[in-house]
Amino acid sequence: MLSQYRLPLEERVPLFAPLLALPLPEHHYPPLNLSPQRQRQKTLETIVAILLELAERQPVLFILEDLHWTDPTTLELLNLLIDQLPTAPMLVLLTYRPHFQPAWHHRSYITEMTLNHLSHAQVEQIVTGVTHGKTFPTEVIQQIIAKTDGVPLFIEEMTKAILESGQLTAVDGHYALTGPFSTLAIPATLQDSLMARLDRLVTAKAVAQYAAVIGRGFAYDLLQTVSQLDAATLQRELGRLIEAEIVYQRGLPPQATYVFKHALIRDSAYESLLKSTRQHYHQRIAQVLEARSLLLDSGVVAFEDSVY
Repeated sequence: MLSQYRLPLEERVPLFAPLLALPLPEHHYPPLNLSPQRQRQKTLETIVAILLELAERQPVLFILEDLHWTDPTTLELLNLLIDQLPTAPMLVLLTYRPHFQPAWHHRSYITEMTLNHLSHAQVEQIVTGVTHGKTFPTEVIQQIIAKTDGVPLFIEEMTKAILESGQLTAVDGHYALTGPFSTLAIPATLQDSLMARLDRLVTAKAVAQYAAVIGRGFAYDLLQTVSQLDAATLQRELGRLIEAEIVYQRGLPPQATYVFKHALIRDSAYESLLKSTRQHYHQRIAQVLEARSLLLDSGVVAFEDSVY
């Protein structure tokens, strides 16, 4: 991958191989003998160099969301990149919550935009998008507007919760209430809405909880090992989570990876576990990862013995 860029491979390959846990043949690439701080700096500089070279070939759109959760090393990378932007055909789009204060907002070539809560008309547009064009009764729409405060994720989740409640029926191009409006259970908070959706998934909820302990993103093979479910059961329950848009899938089992649609969905599944159960899951995951690490280490030793 690095050979396609104007980079000295003897300097750059030893930077990236350790990050990917790849063995590095020393007779091809001698150790750099750098301090950890200098090695990190050179790695960040190389990433920026790759991005700038890509921008020379064609304009680049670089998007980083949820900057308020960013670690210091990523911020250091952004600082290096942003310094180069005035001379590069690159558009960098960063999103963050109001409490985050970027160090570079005073730059003349940076435009800061505040995204306010959605208007009533925009809320209705999102609802109609989730319902595939079918409209809700006016009183239901008004309640969604009142309770979601114009927050897109909340609008989506509350709309799905109402659709799954069984208290609406599709009639031509709209939905009608199957009973009095007073009996329609509209979640009061986003947490209630997310948990209501997880609860309705019944057995798939347990899979979501186990996955949430692994993290926002998780691999199929790790989830199968720690959950001890057979392949047919696990794939069926993951399919239900995908259908409900709780998680998104990339690839096919057993190489598939998954990611929770939003960090708040993962947090809701995680927090719904009893503390003792959560501790047990963490312990089980740690044991599996430790066993895999030992196997990987022994595999590397065996490979080295066979070479030398």
